[in-house]
Amino acid sequence: MLKDTSLCMGCMCDKTYDGPCKLCGYSDDTPCIPSYLRPKTFLNERYIIGKVISYNGEGAVYIGFDTATGTKVTIKEFMPDTLCTRKKGEDEITVNSDMMPLYKTYLSEFVDLNKTLMKSRGMTHLQTVLDVFAENNTAYVVFEFISGIPLSTYLANSSGELTWEQIKELFPPIFTTLSLVHAAGVIHRGISLSTIYVTDKLELKLTGFSISAARTTNTEIACEIFGGYAAPEQYTNDDWNGTWTDVYGIAAVLYRCLTGCTPTEAIARTGTSLIEPMMINRNIPSTVSKAIMRGLNLSTDGRIRTITEFVDKLFEQPKYVGIDRGGDTPLTKQQAKKLKKQKKERAKTIAALVFAGIVLIAFAIVFSWALKQTPQPNDSSSDILTEEATTSVTTTTPPIVQTEEPTVPETIEPVAPEANISLPDFTNRPYDSTVARYEGTFTFTPTYEYTDEYEAGVMYGQNIEEGTMVAAGLTIEVKVSKGPSLVKLPDYKDVKVDKYVLELNKLNIKYRMENLETNDVKPGMIAMCSKDVGDLVNVEESEEIIVYVAVAKPKEPTVEAESTAEAPESSAQTAEAGSGIPVE
Repeated sequence: MLKDTSLCMGCMCDKTYDGPCKLCGYSDDTPCIPSYLRPKTFLNERYIIGKVISYNGEGAVYIGFDTATGTKVTIKEFMPDTLCTRKKGEDEITVNSDMMPLYKTYLSEFVDLNKTLMKSRGMTHLQTVLDVFAENNTAYVVFEFISGIPLSTYLANSSGELTWEQIKELFPPIFTTLSLVHAAGVIHRGISLSTIYVTDKLELKLTGFSISAARTTNTEIACEIFGGYAAPEQYTNDDWNGTWTDVYGIAAVLYRCLTGCTPTEAIARTGTSLIEPMMINRNIPSTVSKAIMRGLNLSTDGRIRTITEFVDKLFEQPKYVGIDRGGDTPLTKQQAKKLKKQKKERAKTIAALVFAGIVLIAFAIVFSWALKQTPQPNDSSSDILTEEATTSVTTTTPPIVQTEEPTVPETIEPVAPEANISLPDFTNRPYDSTVARYEGTFTFTPTYEYTDEYEAGVMYGQNIEEGTMVAAGLTIEVKVSKGPSLVKLPDYKDVKVDKYVLELNKLNIKYRMENLETNDVKPGMIAMCSKDVGDLVNVEESEEIIVYVAVAKPKEPTVEAESTAEAPESSAQTAEAGSGIPVE
């Protein structure tokens, strides 16, 4: 059933005019995929379906609107297109007769997964499940609408990578949330830059849970695997998926955030083909680098097994060799001097605390002794004081006058904030610095789009016209440029990996790293790319570039003179025996 509404089906904001939406550009005559629900479909007598946001082998995710609460939501529909179909213009789906048992099995897993997540509504760093219901011969899940951007976009706006100090502030809540989800028996299998969101409050939220068949190859439904972040067992289906599968995913995310490089896809990796993080970025602590590499171990037996263990390894303090410390890493003179200074400061602090404690105890003893020496009033004097106080109160209390109770209004109309600010024009202003400047005055909700007219990170549209008198606390929806959709591949000649990767991230170019054995280029430098320098790369369509990193070719074994002399005869015999062609 369709619902008559004035909401835009692209962003669920009110639109009282004809033509494309001025906020998101969506038009009502935009073609939609026939196998999915039509915009303005009304579900469960409560939810309005909007445009399709994304879809995979499990089903589709729509933007939606909850008419009961008046808020935006996202709605996921279980619709595995390999097992069922939907006729154009209809809401109910038809399951293929020979796939009915499998469809019911996957549907049951879908419902159970999301009902389990619904019980975790207190986890603020997990996209909240608000409702689960059945309709149209399938099931639907209603999620909170996250006001934020994917981690991939956040990185693109942060020079392509984060420091370990920034990671320590952002990620611990996600580690805790993931550990609790695992304790509930749920495995994600799709942790990546696309399924972690950064909210307007600079908090991370984990999204994108799917049933196991949608995140593993060789199943009856199309799988969605995030290259570089998916564990090897998701490709082969030889090993069980478990908490270690998500350890691989979160380790890959940290690798990408700290180095700016996406890890080589697991199916294309060998045991030593992945460059250790601290070899790319020397500012990464060695303990962090080693923990990430253990989390990215191709073998499930050699990999860190749980998130708790992974966090312990990440934040493990480095061991030093000294007079009273064990370990296998010797102290430098600077480290030894620093450690000695820290010990002295710690000793001073402990001594000060002990002295303060002694003083407090002595003061308490003296104060207690003084109280015992103070004369206490006897019972008779106490009675007199009480009587005097009573008399005083009796003689000074004025007579009580009966008055009518004041009439209290049933409702008090809230006072609207005064519209005393002339809204500026935010066109051509950088988004990040503008948000910081107007913090506490306005809240900005960005929509990121590619455009050739404005530089990346610059605002070029707002939902309220400049000069409008508004009040403080207003939420303003703005468009932010992601830069041009087609960019030229930068020159890589004589450029190191970390600098070239930083340049690619600035241009929003998606890439993956592969090693190339060559002696023509110094090891650690860029040998070549899958496209020529200056060729256009379609960043809007997420066109991926392969960056080949030079590694030295192994030296060929030296041939002895005696062997060289016998070579012609040996070659002739080989040719005669192998090819069947007579040799003169």
